[in-house]
Amino acid sequence: MYCNYRIALILVVLISATILSGCMTSKKEQNMVLPPESQSATPTNLPFFKTNRRTSHEDPGKFIMIEGNQCTMRDRGPEPATMLITIDMPPYVNQATAILNGWDLRYLNKDQEIRALRADIKHSKLLTGAGSPTLVFEATGEISDQNWDDAYEFCVHYTGFGFNSTWIDARIEGDYNGIDAQVLQTVARGPVATLESSWNEGLLKKSDAIVVLPRGFDFRFDNAFECEWRFPPCRWGDPSDYHLRQIAYSLYQMGASPNPDGKPHWVTQTLFKDNNTRPHWIKTRAALIGGNSVKLSADFLALNPRSGKNNTCRSGVEGVVRTETFRINDLPYDYAVPMLTGWDLNYECDDQRVQRAGTWIHDIRFDARSHALEYKISSILRDRNGAPGFNAVHRVSVLGLNRITALAPVTERAAPDIQIRLRNQD
Repeated sequence: MYCNYRIALILVVLISATILSGCMTSKKEQNMVLPPESQSATPTNLPFFKTNRRTSHEDPGKFIMIEGNQCTMRDRGPEPATMLITIDMPPYVNQATAILNGWDLRYLNKDQEIRALRADIKHSKLLTGAGSPTLVFEATGEISDQNWDDAYEFCVHYTGFGFNSTWIDARIEGDYNGIDAQVLQTVARGPVATLESSWNEGLLKKSDAIVVLPRGFDFRFDNAFECEWRFPPCRWGDPSDYHLRQIAYSLYQMGASPNPDGKPHWVTQTLFKDNNTRPHWIKTRAALIGGNSVKLSADFLALNPRSGKNNTCRSGVEGVVRTETFRINDLPYDYAVPMLTGWDLNYECDDQRVQRAGTWIHDIRFDARSHALEYKISSILRDRNGAPGFNAVHRVSVLGLNRITALAPVTERAAPDIQIRLRNQD
């Protein structure tokens, strides 16, 4: 009996070794020690912990726009990193909300495969009572592999705005929990996921113009069968992580058109893939602003999946933050708020592990006299050594708000110029 037990044990070990050699993923290659020149390119593991806030524009008594960013760190675990953010508003503000205008996620110690990427704003509420009103919202972010055992930092970039509804005919809907949509994107459906959202609650009128405010995304690969260095080596329904080739988001809205049936409807498209197309979950979040004062200058981003290996790669280290400056002239609005409604980050020639990924709007300036809006967009996608490089494409839509004409007449102006890129800053 003892001999039979030993024989059975030996057979188990041999079978496990055979399975392991036959279905081993690229984890073994990923854990190899890099040569000294690659190690020297490893980014610092010190967290940023930056918190910045500035007033981008204010028309006292009527409107204020505030941009900011805040960071937090999480050591490990499946729960996302979360921050409670408060913004003190002027006493005249009785409507306010926040837009997700960017995100920055990075592993603190080394690059990893990706299971989930997430940046989200919810539980937004304007608190009024004694003293000045306060805008409060919760920001949530995550970058993780299958084990949730790596420290990371999450930075949220937001634009908060508030106004006096006596001067601006607008109301915010779906603000506290946001309006979310979720789908499992299967391989049969292809790499581009399409999520349809609608809203039939609240106090929006049929004559109201409606604009969708981007508030978040949550991408994660579906569980799958994987074989790795462990016992047993292969498991069904395992949390799965992969290299990343492309991550993208595009919010489609034609314009601030009237809402004839009282049920606003909009579409969001996304991409989340390595070199292959794999099943993954997508969740998006948004809020609405509607009213006679609401306008929109919309811009769209068509998503084009990248697959396979591109042999025409730049050989230098490209994993640095890229910054572009844009300016839009002659906007026909009294107030203008830029919204990051489309972005596409992809590695230039192949899928890679990820050390840092993000894209964000910052340094917003609105000139009320010339009705010109200027802003910068920064982006980053890199593995540990920053090579090969990455591509980044963005689309910014502009939320316009006009004062009620009975109180302050607004001169009609021509349609805005296209967004003009002024300069690059690497």
